[in-house]
Formats: sequence, C-alpha cells, structure tokens
Amino acid sequence: MKYLLIAACALAPVLLACSKSEADPAIAADSGCSELVVMPATAHAISPAQVQRANVLFAQNSLDLNRVRYVRFWHDSVQTYYPPYAPLVTDHVSVDEYANGLRIFTNQINYAFKGGVLYYTAGTLTRGTQLNAQPALRVPQLRTLFFAAVAAFDPSNLGLATNCAEAEFGYYNLNTAGNTTENLVKAWKVAVKGMAYPFAFFEDNGGRLIYYDNGIRTFR
Repeated sequence: MKYLLIAACALAPVLLACSKSEADPAIAADSGCSELVVMPATAHAISPAQVQRANVLFAQNSLDLNRVRYVRFWHDSVQTYYPPYAPLVTDHVSVDEYANGLRIFTNQINYAFKGGVLYYTAGTLTRGTQLNAQPALRVPQLRTLFFAAVAAFDPSNLGLATNCAEAEFGYYNLNTAGNTTENLVKAWKVAVKGMAYPFAFFEDNGGRLIYYDNGIRTFR
C-alpha cells in the first residue's frame, strides 16, 4: 500500500493544508508525534499488472476510474461444458471511492466482471458532495482526540499514547445503513502508526467521535 506520511502537517498539499484559523481552539494540540496520511486515488493497493487489468475492465464497461482507488483484485474461473469449453473467468475488483480528491471512508464498492463484462456491483455509489476539501482540525488536535477515545474505551491500552498517531482526512457517510440518503461530512481516520487497531473516525467540524474500533469481536 502506497501513501505519504507528512509529520504534523508540514509540507502538506494545498487541499490538505492545515487551517489554523478554522481549527477549534477548544481542542488542545498534543505535542507528541503525529503524522498526516495522504492517500491519493492513484496509490493503488494492488500490483501494477492488476491495475492494468482493472483499468481495462473499467474502460470497456464505461466505468469512471478517475475517482476510485483499487484496494483488492482477484479472479476465479468456472469450467464450461459447451463450446469452446474454455474456463469462464470472473474478475473481482474492490475500490475505495473518492470525491474532491479525498477518500470516502465508508464507500467501498465491489465489482465483478464475467468474461470481461460487468455483471454484479455491491455497494452504493456516491452522489458526490458540495463540501470543500479544506480541513478545520489540525493533526496534533486529532492526536488529542484519539488518545482520549483510547482512554475512554480501552483503558488497558493507555500505553499506546507513547506511540505516533497518524491521521487521514476525507469524507464519512453518516447514513450507511439501509437505503437512506447519503450524508457526507468531512472527517478524519486516526490510528496508531503501524497498527491496524485501534482506529477511530472523528467529524472535522468540532471533533465529534463518529466511530471507534479496537478490533475486539465477541461471538456467541
């Protein structure tokens, strides 16, 4: 997986520039290690050969490949018992959707192409947003919010606060269940650098916690 890490907003691109004038002064900035993650749509998580194949599939099925990031590619085949008796190959491509150059954290779409022709789509395509791509919160403030959430939900993991936090700016659909109307807000995904869990999503406007996940699953 390719992405850029920019410490504490230094050298951030214009679209992800730190906006001190808009940042909520009520949220203190943690001086500990914090890094901005920039994940462009071109930073595909699959191999170059798979990217090339996915590009062909999208192009020949008139799908927009300019606002998606490929995150998974695999294929399977079924032996046919009629001429020409060749296996029928199905390619599967999972993508993250983007708007205004930013990842929509809640929009992963799965496409299936049978014999090169799209026949199945899982997920709901975004309608886009009128929101801009300018963040209000700064990465050190996200570090404060994140480790406060860790303290609240995972008090046994307080030692994580000695680690570096990384934050990615994007959009989050608050209405992910059912057929409700899409409601995108500017948001951040924050995690401990180098760890899959815990992670959290915070709304950019005011820093409200949207979702926290420590990776623990209970099955009954």
